[in-house]
Amino acid sequence: MAWWTYVEAILGGGAVLWGIVFGLSGHLGDRLLEQMKAQHSKDLADIQNAFSIGATSHMAAVLFDKHIGFCEEYKDAMSRVLPALIEGGVEQAPPDVTELSKIRQKWALWLTDDIEGKLDQFEKRMLRIPEAPVLDAYGAEVPKQKWAETVIADLRRVLLTKELTDLRSDLIARSSGKLSPRH
Repeated sequence: MAWWTYVEAILGGGAVLWGIVFGLSGHLGDRLLEQMKAQHSKDLADIQNAFSIGATSHMAAVLFDKHIGFCEEYKDAMSRVLPALIEGGVEQAPPDVTELSKIRQKWALWLTDDIEGKLDQFEKRMLRIPEAPVLDAYGAEVPKQKWAETVIADLRRVLLTKELTDLRSDLIARSSGKLSPRH
């Protein structure tokens, strides 16, 4: 006789047996769900702790300061190069165009490969645009001031200005207790 037959004989029929099976499975399911909730809470606490430690660590502060130092120096060079490009084009641009490369070399240790790649593309686009009139979607020539605004907006995206500003705002809000952490 199979073990199932013994269990059925002891418990006196299928209805009681199925009730016990469903009760046990419900109990086991509840325990599993509670374990999953506990693990999720622990994981969330670990993430929050890692974020807090990472954001307040000395290395994070140094990296942030180095990134800001690079951005400031690069922006200053761009503010000298951009007007010359707008007015005179690539042929008459001052030798400051090479200054952008020198700045990138100086800060290379603190730049990610992603930012380096985006800066390469940005500089290529920036130097190509004055070669021909810039046209909008309707074929009208874009004024030089509008072109300069586009270049500046593009540089903000490359240097992650919005993301860094959002991160800073989030850290300030978290430290003052006004915001729960993002998940």
